[in-house]
Amino acid sequence: MSTEPELEPEAEAAAGPEAEPALQAEAVLDPASALPAKPVIGQSATSMSQVANAPAGPAAPPAAKITEVTVTSVSPKEVEVRLADGRTGVIPSAEFSGSAVIGQVLPAAVLAREDPKNRPVLSQVWALKLQAWERLEAAKKSGTAVTATVTKKVKGGLVADVGMRAFVPTSLFSETPGVTPESLIGTEVAMMVIEIDRDADRVVLSIRDAERRQRRAAEREALQSLAAGATASGRVVSIAEYGAVVDLGGLRGLIHRSELTWGRLERTEDFVTVGEDVQVLVLEVNKSKRRISLSLRQLQPDPLAGIEVGSIHSATVVRVVEYGVFARLDEGGAEGLVHLSELTELYGYRPEELVTPGEQVMVKVLEVDTKRRRMGLSVRRVLVDD
Repeated sequence: MSTEPELEPEAEAAAGPEAEPALQAEAVLDPASALPAKPVIGQSATSMSQVANAPAGPAAPPAAKITEVTVTSVSPKEVEVRLADGRTGVIPSAEFSGSAVIGQVLPAAVLAREDPKNRPVLSQVWALKLQAWERLEAAKKSGTAVTATVTKKVKGGLVADVGMRAFVPTSLFSETPGVTPESLIGTEVAMMVIEIDRDADRVVLSIRDAERRQRRAAEREALQSLAAGATASGRVVSIAEYGAVVDLGGLRGLIHRSELTWGRLERTEDFVTVGEDVQVLVLEVNKSKRRISLSLRQLQPDPLAGIEVGSIHSATVVRVVEYGVFARLDEGGAEGLVHLSELTELYGYRPEELVTPGEQVMVKVLEVDTKRRRMGLSVRRVLVDD
């Protein structure tokens, strides 16, 4: 029989905690196995198992569960609700912007705690925020717009409510003419989700991108409905030396200066003005480049059509040049050139010595070229033909 004395339980318990930290400190972790290496002399097997099985850190709390609850009673401090499983829960009255109504069904997040009466504590605010996060993340992923209410203007942009606070930078504001930040306060606006960060509690929205998306959708729809030869209504939105740009209701087309009038064009603004409503003929639709060519003149009768060579007309001199004069027929408005050789049979005279702008003359049609838009006239052949 061994004569070694046995330690009392109390003494063993007291000795263990003092020796164990020293043994744990001497255990060396093996990088390859991520487990402690062989203990030094005197290290116990119990200490080794405790080190190997020690938890890595506190576990992350489970996500709050969102469920639908029914309001059963309302008091100044709390709102009692009935959960789907029949239990009674409670929501602080401070979470309601207005008064809760008995029988109202609403979403609530089940929190990981109970009140002193052992009732589950829920949060409507947290449930709405979680739902907002999920909705915004889905919208960003799918590239769809969300509806947000603009609440106020701040330095650098706007604040919007989309189930939670969001920010609209000035650079992502509306591109629609006449729309100001102040005019949007209190209104619902379609916006695109640009940035979303749960950890930073940050949401960035864009009105500009939503408008561009809407315009592109309208353009695609309009392109499908337009075809060469069709007529369309539009409004002139800009004019330039090369022609006029017309808004066709979400889609823009160009009336080239050559398609503004059958007659001579000196200035675009002589025929159209910004804001004017016009009827145009669609000449060409290029869907790949999203270009539409329009014509204003081709909805009007061609003044050269029906003019016969050899016919005689009354005309007005509109311009005098070195090589002759241009005259406009009083009937139809077609313009043609009276060459110097067709003004008079006399030699040595300059055009300005023979006629002046605004003078009425009789002319004979010598040639009509509808493709080149030219007409040759003669004054001297009205009475005598060569």
